[in-house]
Amino acid sequence: MITTRGLVKKYGDFEAVKGIDLDVSDGEVFGFLGPNGAGKSTTISILCTLLKPTAGDVEVAGIDVRRHPDEVRARIGLIFQDPSLDDQLTARENLEFHGFVYGLSAAVRRERIPEVLEMVNLEDRAKSLVRTFSGGMKRRL
Repeated sequence: MITTRGLVKKYGDFEAVKGIDLDVSDGEVFGFLGPNGAGKSTTISILCTLLKPTAGDVEVAGIDVRRHPDEVRARIGLIFQDPSLDDQLTARENLEFHGFVYGLSAAVRRERIPEVLEMVNLEDRAKSLVRTFSGGMKRRL
């Protein structure tokens, strides 16, 4: 499911990730633990295609994250450590924005946003400002 070979991420002379080899099999639960500054968030950002590796090979679901990042993003779910929602917008407006950022057409967004709101049991809050949501509601959204 996840494979890295010699994964490296450098920022100038600083090496944030130093040659990680990792195998996580389908159905396996994996915890990524370590002290602050160990490269955990950087590695996760690479796996999620938010950062490009400096060196090494990285595959998620058998897909190369460098060559096919859109295909990787289409197959993963991600909940950010820090909220990625704008609490000045409604639930629907946040989904509209994120759909746009990920390149979904207006037609696809019109179709999927009601489905997503129903899936996370927030259809009745589509027009509510996110700042009025509980922490759990924000995570679902």
